[in-house]
Amino acid sequence: MGRERSDEVRMRAVDRKALLDALADELPPGMVRFSSKLVSIDAIPATSGSSEATVLRLEDGAVIRAKILIGCDGVHSVVARWLGLSEPLRSGRSTIRGLSVYPSGHGLKQEIRQYLSNGIRAGLLPISNTGIYWYLVNNTIPQEKVASADPVKILREVTENLGAHLPAEYLDVVRNTDLRNLSWAPLLYRNPWGVLTGKAARGTVTVAGDAFHPMTPEMAQGGCSALEDAVVLARALSQAATPSEGLAAYVAKRRGRATWLVAVAYVSGWVQQGGTNVHAAVGWVVRLFRDWIFFRFVFPRLADTMWYNCGDLVPCKNHTE
Repeated sequence: MGRERSDEVRMRAVDRKALLDALADELPPGMVRFSSKLVSIDAIPATSGSSEATVLRLEDGAVIRAKILIGCDGVHSVVARWLGLSEPLRSGRSTIRGLSVYPSGHGLKQEIRQYLSNGIRAGLLPISNTGIYWYLVNNTIPQEKVASADPVKILREVTENLGAHLPAEYLDVVRNTDLRNLSWAPLLYRNPWGVLTGKAARGTVTVAGDAFHPMTPEMAQGGCSALEDAVVLARALSQAATPSEGLAAYVAKRRGRATWLVAVAYVSGWVQQGGTNVHAAVGWVVRLFRDWIFFRFVFPRLADTMWYNCGDLVPCKNHTE
C-alpha cells in the first residue's frame, strides 16, 4: 500500500515470485531447503551445559537441531498446532485467483477495479505492464469441491456461472488466464480472540505471518503484516538477553495489532460481500450500508490501520549479523 496524500490510499501489487526471489537472494547459497515437510517438533530444555533447543524431524528422515524455530508455514501451520493455537475458521467466503499475461502489454491503468453484485465481489489489478492479477470472491458453494482441483473447470465456473454477468472487460482478462496460476480456495482466518490470547510462543519456538494470524484478504495486509512480524521479531531478538525472552517480547508486541487486522479484514469482507450467507432482507440492509456509508466513511478510517512505522531499518554488514 502507498499514500501520496493524507487522504489517498493507493494499491501497489507485487509479484509473489519476484518477492520470494528478492528475499532468497539475501541469503547465503544453500540456506533454503525444498521438499522438506515437517513431521514433528521436540523441545529440549536448557541444562547446565547447554541452552534451550528445538529438534525438528522431517519427512525425508533428516533431523535438525535449532536454537530458534520460527514457524512461517502458513495457515495450516504445523508449528502453530504444536504451540496450541486455535485452528483456522472458515469465513463462509471463497476466492478464485488468477494471473493473466499479455506479452505485448495489456494497456490498463495501474489501478484496482472492483465489481460488486449479490454475493459476488470481483476485481482486476495490474501488477506490471504485462501481467494482471484478478480475483473473484464468492459465498462458498458446493461446486468448489469438484472444480477446485481442475483449472479448466474453475475458469468455466467463472465465465459461465459466477461471473457471467460481469463486464466484458473483466471476462476478457479472465479468459486470458495462465492456467498454471489459477486457484479456488476457501478464505480462512484465526479467531481474533485466539490471536489475542493464544500461546504464540513457547520457549524458543514461535510463529509469524499466516501461521500466527491468518486473515481474509480484504485489507491486503496478509503479506504486509508478515513483513512487520519480521522486523519486530529481529529487533526483539537483538535486544533480549535470551532467545526465549526475545520471542516472548515479539509476541507481546504483535498481539494487539495482529488481532485488530484479523478482525477488521473479516468485517470489511463481510460488508463488502453484502453479508455472507444471510437472509435476503439482511443482505439488502448490508448492501445499503456498504454502498452509502461503508465505502464513503468507514473504509477510509479502517485503511488508516494499514500504516505501520517499523522504525529505522539498519542493514546488516554481512550475513552473520
